[in-house]
This record gives sequence, C-alpha cells and structure tokens, in this order.
Amino acid sequence: MKTFNIKSIIFLMLMWAPIALLAQDAPAAEEPAAPEVVKGTFENNLHINNQTCQTHDKGYMDMAIQHRFGLADKASDLYGIYAPSNIRLYLGYGITKKLNVGFAPTKNRQLYDFSAKYKLLEQKTIGMPVTVTVFGNAAIKGGKKETLNNQDNEYKFAHRMSYFGEVMVARKFNKKISAQVGFHYAHYNMVDSAVAYDHHAFYGVSAIARYKFSPQGSFMVEYDHPLNVSNMNAATRPLPNLGLGFEFSTGYHQFQIFVCNTDAILDQNVKYSTLNNFKDLGTPGYLIGFNITRQFGFGD
Repeated sequence: MKTFNIKSIIFLMLMWAPIALLAQDAPAAEEPAAPEVVKGTFENNLHINNQTCQTHDKGYMDMAIQHRFGLADKASDLYGIYAPSNIRLYLGYGITKKLNVGFAPTKNRQLYDFSAKYKLLEQKTIGMPVTVTVFGNAAIKGGKKETLNNQDNEYKFAHRMSYFGEVMVARKFNKKISAQVGFHYAHYNMVDSAVAYDHHAFYGVSAIARYKFSPQGSFMVEYDHPLNVSNMNAATRPLPNLGLGFEFSTGYHQFQIFVCNTDAILDQNVKYSTLNNFKDLGTPGYLIGFNITRQFGFGD
C-alpha cells in the first residue's frame, strides 16, 4: 500500500512538473504604459512675435535679443536694414519647471515690462492631449510727464501702464509638427482719444505653428488678429499681423529670422498697434526681424 502511494505521488509530480515549468516561463501580462510628458512642443518661449507654451527649466536663465529692422521699402536704406530699428532685451528665470518670470526694456516707446508665465497642463502620451499655459505682463511707458497728461492736463503714474494676458493651448502632433492657438486681452490705462476713441481694452486671437524639416531647422508661421476694433477709425485701426520665418536651434541656443508686418515687439503692441496691411503688396508693409535666445543653467 505504501509502495502504491509513493508511486502515485511520484507519477503525479512527474505529470505536473512540465506544467509548473511552463507556468514559470510564461511571460507576465504587460502592464499599461505609464503616460509621459510630451517635451519640446517648441524650441523656446518665443515664436517670431508670439509667446509659446514653453517655460524655462527650473534654475535656468533665458536671455533674448529681439530686433526689428525698418520697413523694406527702398534700396537706399538697404530695404530697412539701415532704417530706424526697434529692439527688446529680455531676461527670464525659471523658478520652477512650470513657472518663470522675466523683465525686458524695449526701445520704441521706452517700455519696461515685467512678465510671468505658468504652465497649467502638460500634454502627455496618454490622456492629456494638449499643453495649456497662461502668460501676462505689466509694462511701464517711459518719457516725460508732460506727454502723459490726460484730457484735464493731469499726470498720474498709472497713465504709463499697460497690461497683457493670454491663454495658450498647444499640441505637438508628431516630431515635425506643432501648433498653438492663443486668446489674449490687453488694457491701456491711457490712450490717444483722437486715435482710439477712448478704446482702452482689446481682445483677439493668435495662431502659431512650426514644421521641423531637420533636427536643427524649422519653418515658422504666426498670425495675430484683433477682434473688437471695428468701431475704430479705419486709418488708425489695428490690423492683423502675419509672420513667416525660419528657426535654427543648437540645444540651448536658438536663432530665428523672419519677415512680418509689425515693428512692435511687446505683446500688447504687436497685437493692437500694427498699422501695416500685409494684404496690400503695393504699399511697403513688411520688415525683417530676428530673435536670438540663449539659456544658461544655474540649477542642480
């Protein structure tokens, strides 16, 4: 009896051994891939005349030179190269990976602006399909007090202030194509009533896109459209801005060269002070510009 039991146990063990071995060798069921943040929607925080959804990395300083030549209307000034130009010098810092602050002086109108940008949502490989970023600035206009008196010939420091805010929604469709739409608002504490009919608040939309044709090179396009300006004088009514250009990037350094129809650089002025009609090819309205950006790391 004992012999029979021992033989039975041995037989059962031999029968189950292959099954146990197969069970051990069978691959475990694959766990669903964890969602990852989509990086590099754009190369940096500037796109011709627009902001992008990108923020500076934590502990990184960003420096930018934004230059606009004069209108390309005659050969005597080398089609704007020798004409009076506009320039803005930007310095920004990444407080966190999602929050950065900046300061910049602008030549035309003697502007000094303080800005901040915060990334609310990040596009991911699974789940969140877009990146959402908010941006805002407050700008101070320089110059003599006498030029900033109101209709009662009174001066207040608030007359120098203008403000801008924008919500940007961006998506990186693949390694080559990225696009973004923006909804923006601007407010000027003081305006020329003969020009703007006491129109202090403006709002509009923007769209930007890029196509990477090489690891370092991209084609860029932008379009800015003011919305609530139909009741303004046609001669001084803000017009849409169109920009086309190329960007070349080498890691933490980017160079953009482009043509556009605005000589402004600060966001609210790009959107709401452009008077050159890009559709009227018979009237000089385009100019050449470039942006140079460079990032420096001071974090861990």
